[in-house]
This record gives sequence, C-alpha cells and structure tokens, in this order.
Amino acid sequence: MKQRPKFIYLNIFALLFLYTLINFDTTFDKKAQQENQPPIVKITSPKNNIPFDFDTPVNYSISVADKEDGNSKYDEINVKEVLLEVRRIKDKSKLSAIINKGSPPDASGIAIMRTSNCFNCHNFNGKSIGPSFNEISKKYPATKPNVDTLIKHIKEGSTGTWGKEKMPTHPELTSEEIKTTVQWILKHATDADVNYYIGTEGSFRIKAPTASKPGGFYVLTASYVDHGSKDSPGKQRLKGQDMIVINSKD
Repeated sequence: MKQRPKFIYLNIFALLFLYTLINFDTTFDKKAQQENQPPIVKITSPKNNIPFDFDTPVNYSISVADKEDGNSKYDEINVKEVLLEVRRIKDKSKLSAIINKGSPPDASGIAIMRTSNCFNCHNFNGKSIGPSFNEISKKYPATKPNVDTLIKHIKEGSTGTWGKEKMPTHPELTSEEIKTTVQWILKHATDADVNYYIGTEGSFRIKAPTASKPGGFYVLTASYVDHGSKDSPGKQRLKGQDMIVINSKD
C-alpha cells in the first residue's frame, strides 16, 4: 500500500507527458500545413542541352503546380504571371557556376512588376494592349524628366500617349516602387543579352551571331511567384523556377 502513491504519480506524469507530446505534434502539423510551399515550375520544352538553329523559332512550354494556386495543366495558373528569361552567356567557363548557383532573386523592378498587373497590358518585346517595355525605353531616354513623366503616367494613369488605349491608375504602388520599376525598364529593357517572355508557352528566335555580338550559350529560366498561403494571401510569396541550357548547332 505504501508504494501506491508513487505508482499513481508516475502514471500521472506519463499521461501528462503523452498529452504534451500529442498536442505538440498536432500544433506542429497545423503550422506545417499553414506554411506556404514554393511552386513547382518545369520547362517541358525545349529539353536541356538541346541544339537550336539561329533565326529559327524555338518553341517553349512551361508547367506550374502550386499547392494553393493550382496547376497550369487545369488552367488554374494565370499565364501572365509566368516568366521566361533567355540569357546569353558568352563565357562557357562561367556556365557551370551559373547553373549550380541558380537564378538570383528578381531585380527590384521585375519583382514589383510581377506582383502588380503590369504584364496584363505589357510585354517585354512584343506588342500587347500597351507598348512593350522595349518601345518605352526607346521613346524615353533615362533622364530625370522622363522618369518623372513615367512615374506620373503610371501613378495617375494616362491616355493618348500610345494611341487610344488608356493607362490605368496604380494607387496600390508607392512612388518609390514606381520609380524603381521605371528605372529598371529604361536601363534593362533593351539589354541585348537578356530577353523575357510572358506565358506558359510561346516561341522566340535567337539571331545569328555577328562580329559585335558573337554566339554563346543560352540559359533559359522559367519562374512563377505564388500568391502566398490560404491563411495569409499575398504574404510570404514564394518563387519556383526551373533552368536549362540550349546551344547552337554551329
């Protein structure tokens, strides 16, 4: 009889320990379920290391699957939010390091455009509802008056500058965010070594090399930024990406 209290205490302790362990596991599982997971992005075409012909269309296709946003296979992903970067690498010795390191985070200007609605009306090179970023950079040299003009157009909207289409207002963006975006467009949109394409499928051409622009290797990086978790939409947005290399047949 004297040993019974000790036995009871041990059992109570064991039950409390078991309850704490179960409660911890449940809390951990719920937290894990609430945490956002990065989207899975895959370049399905062209294949890695495939050779291509200059001045001939290179068809591309990208798949995106995200736990919260859905799957591009079922048209659940907004194709305007899928971006393909085609970058020329002149030095073969740097290629392995670039592939192993992966694509760096988006430049601030690109990151802002991706989370706004810029790609609904603008492409980087081709014509859309509005002018391409390439056309904008050619029309507006990177001067302070031009930067200020474009900031005003984006912030307050404009009409008549590029035809009858109206530029909508962007009150959700700060003046500093718009300035960062404008500066990126005016500085990088005409970069001959980098081209961007919007959408899960399409085609592009790589011009034949010249004396001023010799050939090289081309790194294709497809990416998609999700919309966050269901519990915190718009927050903790994560980027998924895939990267391949294509090279000319010559």
